[in-house]
Amino acid sequence: MAQTMKIIKTLSPVILVSGISYLTSGFISIYNWCVSVANVGRPLYPSLMPGDLGLAIVTLTIGASLTISIYYILEENRIMHLASATCGMWLALGVLMIQIMVAIAATLDSIITGGEVNYSIISSVIKENILRIDVILGCIILPISILYTLMLKKLIEKRSE
Repeated sequence: MAQTMKIIKTLSPVILVSGISYLTSGFISIYNWCVSVANVGRPLYPSLMPGDLGLAIVTLTIGASLTISIYYILEENRIMHLASATCGMWLALGVLMIQIMVAIAATLDSIITGGEVNYSIISSVIKENILRIDVILGCIILPISILYTLMLKKLIEKRSE
């Protein structure tokens, strides 16, 4: 139990920075969406953070979950921290998996339709689908989510005994 809290406190800065990054990217995505709808101004980092309202809602939810989980560390409530952070991380991993599947689908679509698969097509698929903030932050969250999932599993097993 003490070791779990030590691990949690060690990883809390990474979770806080990730949460703030998700919140920031969500707000920028909303801004980019508003700019594209109103057709005024220039979007901020459009290839990294597209003006997608669905992406904005998801990233704001992930960011809120990860950031709020830090509050539970300060309150020394390990169970609520693990639950909140793990839910945010699982949602982040879901978004990561969806983007990877979209990239695979775009590549397969090009192959199936008889298009030539060359460097420029692969480059555009990577640029449009893989080099996005949700994928980059999801890759950062991935190892932490594995550890948190194992800690949560251990906690559930201990509680059920």
